[in-house]
Amino acid sequence: ASSACTWGSNSQCSKAMVVRGEYPVQLGIAYLFLVGYLVRTLFVTMRLPASVGVILSGFAFSFFFQADIFFGRDLLQQLAFFLVLLTAGLEITLKDLRPYIFIMACLPASLEVLAIAAYAVRAMDWSIIEGLVLGTVLVAIGDGLVIPKMKEFGLKYPGHPMPRLVFTWAPLEASFVLSLFGILTGLSAPAGQGSVNVPILVGANVLRIVATLVTAAGLGAASGWLIPRRTKVVFNGQQTFTGSPVEAFLMVLAIALAAYGLGAGERGNELVPMGFSPGSMFQPELLVIVTGTFFGAVADRAVLREVEAILGGVWVFGQLILFSMLGSRTTTTILPKLHSVLPVIAVGLVFRCLGIFLATFLTLRLRGCPCASCLRGRRTHAIQDALFCFLSTVPRATIQGALGGVPLAERFFQHSHRKHEAQEFTFTAARLYIVCMSVVGMVVLNTLGPRLLEATAKRPPCELAGCSSGGEGPGSPETATEASVSPSTVSPSSPQLR
Repeated sequence: ASSACTWGSNSQCSKAMVVRGEYPVQLGIAYLFLVGYLVRTLFVTMRLPASVGVILSGFAFSFFFQADIFFGRDLLQQLAFFLVLLTAGLEITLKDLRPYIFIMACLPASLEVLAIAAYAVRAMDWSIIEGLVLGTVLVAIGDGLVIPKMKEFGLKYPGHPMPRLVFTWAPLEASFVLSLFGILTGLSAPAGQGSVNVPILVGANVLRIVATLVTAAGLGAASGWLIPRRTKVVFNGQQTFTGSPVEAFLMVLAIALAAYGLGAGERGNELVPMGFSPGSMFQPELLVIVTGTFFGAVADRAVLREVEAILGGVWVFGQLILFSMLGSRTTTTILPKLHSVLPVIAVGLVFRCLGIFLATFLTLRLRGCPCASCLRGRRTHAIQDALFCFLSTVPRATIQGALGGVPLAERFFQHSHRKHEAQEFTFTAARLYIVCMSVVGMVVLNTLGPRLLEATAKRPPCELAGCSSGGEGPGSPETATEASVSPSTVSPSSPQLR
């Protein structure tokens, strides 16, 4: 209950507990599914981002919240976000994880964090740690919003490299930010924490990432090998498993949930604690993504396609839950404080944009085929590609919702005379980022994103084919000619949000 009330005052939550429990939970679920889907459909018809429509339906729901859903919305949102992570993991291949992806995921975000921290130190008279915590809470791309959108763009503009690029870097940036926040938490002097050994703190976070990668790779590879071969299991002369696609999906879903659970648990109540340092041994978000990636790398293509198809259908429900819960956390009472957060938003976005342009030009020779035709094409479209990537990072929601209340709840900055101001401002800024940038960011991305993709549609065929080395097949300079990426028709029943 205390977790569910973090986005409003205690008096508001107490009132909600009394008023919002007067009708059955089935009616609340019916509203989320039916009204959310109808509003989504209306926004698609009006050529507006459907996610914004579902967020608005969730905001309306906050005025008559059903009590059981109210207390369980954190869990509902977490489970819906889990579907986003699993989708990303199954879509990302090992060959996608090239050095330029990590540059795109880390460099722009790092510049934005440093810019916000510098503003907090210079303009607000905060300490460096307080500024870094503020920047880390606010910086992460809204992967719960952006990943489904990039998948939709990938279907509409088949072969275009930019949606795939953002789709791959979004979860990596979220993992980078969560790791950075883990380090800063130990340096932020939360209440009840003793002296901090910085080398041990940094080493613990490195160990967490390594343990996560190794464990997830093992889980994913083992399940990718075993699940396609399950039909070979015979008991009493009969085949034990049916071999149906739904059966494979249920197994993958259960394994991914188990992986997510290994890293779950609040601070001090972790399922698998680090032991010598606070926190879990695993990072749950990264654990799910890597498990899905290694499952996709090892499993048969037919099984992978079946699992992805069913997951796309389940995501229809997941998106309604995720965006409705995000909308239900929205409150207009914090809008008068927007003027104090706007400079932070402006500084952060300016340096985010600079970082993306820098990363785009630094990785020109690393992205895709190195042949002269492809390189010339990437240089020609570099500005439009960078603008598309920048617009894709404007929506913020998921990480801000997860981290925004932590400094206040765990009473960070105990050695600072401005600790209360820093805690409250970080909490308020995170909520305003969700209110403003989730809606405005998705509207802008939905409006300008397709235009930028269409403007950069003509690319060498070897780049469209995803060739990564010159002289192979269509990637050879002799055969490279201009090709066009034309928008494909997306079925109205497509599970992706438009």
